[in-house]
Amino acid sequence: MIVTARQLQDMGRGLEGDQIVLPYGSRLTPLALDWAKSKRVKIGYGPAEMSQTSAPSGSANFLWWCDAQCGAAKAAIASVSRESNLAPIEVPNATVHLVPAIKAIATRTKSQQAAGGILLVKSAAEAIVYANRCPSIRAIVGTCPESIDQGISAVAANVLILEYPYKNFSQIRNLLYRFTRGTRNLSPEIRQRLEELTSCA
Repeated sequence: MIVTARQLQDMGRGLEGDQIVLPYGSRLTPLALDWAKSKRVKIGYGPAEMSQTSAPSGSANFLWWCDAQCGAAKAAIASVSRESNLAPIEVPNATVHLVPAIKAIATRTKSQQAAGGILLVKSAAEAIVYANRCPSIRAIVGTCPESIDQGISAVAANVLILEYPYKNFSQIRNLLYRFTRGTRNLSPEIRQRLEELTSCA
């Protein structure tokens, strides 16, 4: 897990003491190291359940994958990555690899190694059906900022599917920023409904 300066700042707010605990294996960006040094904050490492980054939130990392060489979408990812921790999935960028990409997101989300994922695709139809077959994924299609806000507030959506051919750089960047900074809280009622649906034939 790569931790940015912005994430350290978020973790440091209201901090008691002068130490931030990160999960084992975490790495700090150069700016994060500079921030910790300037604020005289000690960085410790421990199990995920002990760390300030253990709860999936807008400051946790998201995995992303694109089904082609989507220039504008990747540029938007790079732009948002300056403030949010986005990491690419090591799966080839081709439509035939959609399922392995979804499985990678589901596996790392279930193990709390990631807060969720972003799928940049030409068409959302297959992606939304396949992604929501995974119990650890609650995927939505991002058509506008309002749809993302509703998805996060209603079902604590943790996977965003974007049809990049129909969006320009600014639109994609704004949607990504909205999604990665959202606060997720899955209510007991929604959790129960999801559990009920897993038993459907």
